[in-house]
Amino acid sequence: MRIVAGKYRGRKIRSVPGRMTRPLMGRVREALFNILGPAIEDVLVWDLFAGTGANGIEAVSRGARGVAFVERGRVPLSILRQNLSILEEDPLVPADSFCVLRGDAWTPKLPLEKGSLSAKPGLIFLDPPYPQVRRDPRRVLRKIRCFLGQIDPGGTLIFHFPRGTYEISAFESMGHADLRTWGEAAVCLLSPH
Repeated sequence: MRIVAGKYRGRKIRSVPGRMTRPLMGRVREALFNILGPAIEDVLVWDLFAGTGANGIEAVSRGARGVAFVERGRVPLSILRQNLSILEEDPLVPADSFCVLRGDAWTPKLPLEKGSLSAKPGLIFLDPPYPQVRRDPRRVLRKIRCFLGQIDPGGTLIFHFPRGTYEISAFESMGHADLRTWGEAAVCLLSPH
């Protein structure tokens, strides 16, 4: 897996073995970031269910101000911390512009209370494991509403889920919704009213 574009373009990032962590494919990540365009620049990002950290690292590569990565799994956390060497080795990326929080991404302890990560996020990546989404899709929608209440006005929440779980109508009451599909993956870009 590689960073698609920006200042870290082409840099390799490690993947988590197995099927529980399935990061967005490079072409999907590229398409999403192309949709976001310059709106990614200088925003704070929450990468929830961060896994490898690919989404957050891609965001910094394309100009995001900082990222809070939230992950609970021991193996994904280890891989994520290794992948963050891309940011740690860059002298132009302040050490306080990213952090890793171990815990439940459904109820993260965010926003952070101090530092450059204390503002509301302009972009939230929400990438829960498919089985969690399938098990209780209504609960997931309630959580999405909560996250939208925490996002910066004009911000975007990107929700990755298994294709066929939701129709666009599930999201329309929450704000502007743009539903895209790639193979078995579906992604909804949500901006609050």
